[in-house]
Amino acid sequence: MFVPRNRIERLWPWAGERMIFIHTPKCGGSFVADAFGLRFSLCPTLRWREAAGHRTYREYRDIFSARGHDIHDWRLFTVIRNPWDWHVSWYNYVGKDEGGRHSGLPLEHEQIRNLSFSDYLKWLDDEELPRSPENYLRMQISDWIVDEQGRTRADHVLRQETLESDLRDMAAKYGLLLKVRQGARINASRADRDYRKYYSDADAERIARRHARDIRMFGYSFA
Repeated sequence: MFVPRNRIERLWPWAGERMIFIHTPKCGGSFVADAFGLRFSLCPTLRWREAAGHRTYREYRDIFSARGHDIHDWRLFTVIRNPWDWHVSWYNYVGKDEGGRHSGLPLEHEQIRNLSFSDYLKWLDDEELPRSPENYLRMQISDWIVDEQGRTRADHVLRQETLESDLRDMAAKYGLLLKVRQGARINASRADRDYRKYYSDADAERIARRHARDIRMFGYSFA
């Protein structure tokens, strides 16, 4: 998308800073879309049919290349999230999503809707169970932004925990005309915001193993 930096660029939809949002699911995407406004819907990742869904950096890179573009002509940004909190969000979202209508994960909904959270974590480790092709729940968050060598390729990595201020800082750096709502709730999949209440020590360690690269790259901890 082209993000306006002044009043003149705001008048012309194909003028401004060229940016691509790599949307990790359950990481503040609606909040980001609201801040960018109508320009967000003009992003190639939403306009191109083959780019639909929560694509990774590597998938976007190849899609852009097939269309004769270099994705690095755009500034790439993403939002990450504490992996322990991320899984509590997935558990509540998919488990309550009747038929998987909103998540697009009907297989996962049927399998976890009656599970306790601890059993959901054990379910994640069972590679023999059927799953949707995207298999989002079993990915690491960093999978969305690394290349084949495991290097981060996003120019800006924002955090859901500080997303409002991170968006304001990015806007200030490039002079972007964003409308970042103050105090808005981000990714409200549940009423209880303390993810730690869901975990036993053993379950917390299970996520630490599953998301070892995320923890190493982003410095998250259970505390």
